[in-house]
Amino acid sequence: MTIQAVIFDWAGTTIDYGSRAPIVAFQQAFENVGIQISEAEIRQDMGLDKYAHIQKIIGLPTVQNNWQARFQVLPSSDDCDQIFSDFKAILLASLSEFTQLKPGMTAVIDYLNTHQIVYGTTTGYDAEMLALVLPLAANQGYQPLVNITSEQTNGIGRPAPDMLALASSQLKVTDPTTVMKVGDSVNDILEGKNANAISVGIIDGSNLMGLSQTAFNTLSATEQAEHRAIVAAAYQQAGADYVLQSMTELPALIDHINHPVTVAH
Repeated sequence: MTIQAVIFDWAGTTIDYGSRAPIVAFQQAFENVGIQISEAEIRQDMGLDKYAHIQKIIGLPTVQNNWQARFQVLPSSDDCDQIFSDFKAILLASLSEFTQLKPGMTAVIDYLNTHQIVYGTTTGYDAEMLALVLPLAANQGYQPLVNITSEQTNGIGRPAPDMLALASSQLKVTDPTTVMKVGDSVNDILEGKNANAISVGIIDGSNLMGLSQTAFNTLSATEQAEHRAIVAAAYQQAGADYVLQSMTELPALIDHINHPVTVAH
């Protein structure tokens, strides 16, 4: 088997170490209506498209209870629309601060270009958010050939395979088993599995880790190892084919798959 295409996620995978931008925006949007939500409540459904993610958060029992206590009614679809509107405005205003490529990405881009392996993305961002991110990433040398949002798949996002299948189709790759999906959330892994692609989870700087680079670097070596083990276990439980500590290990993994070493007997 030969890897013909790599499909990346964005925040937490290739940019935005720790996937911080959506967290900040989700918390502020809910705070604007007087509802406090924790990082853990947000992160459990990361990887969904952002409107569906807000629907998930609104459906949490704690949020429903707090909403009813505050407003004497349960949240409506209009409330969901308003929170999404606020979330989007907050995210768009701050997104440019969170577009730094993660460590190892420049080497990965060079490797893929050198070996003529095409690459694209699927994302929980919508087109407007993506339009802000793309030129900032391009300025750093990262220019995926295709970038698929759920708007292009009739609103069907992760963990369904539709976005990944469309990305592969646009890259003219017909065999999903030759496609590698690289992400930083459980929904990324499930997207890859559901598309019959190779699923790879990145540990450091991931949504599942949930720590900024500064916060992670302040941990002791033992604490870092403990956090990495928890994230690796979550990926494995989701069915990841491979789990990498960081993006720097991706070229070696692709080499290993494309050029397996045979042992003489």
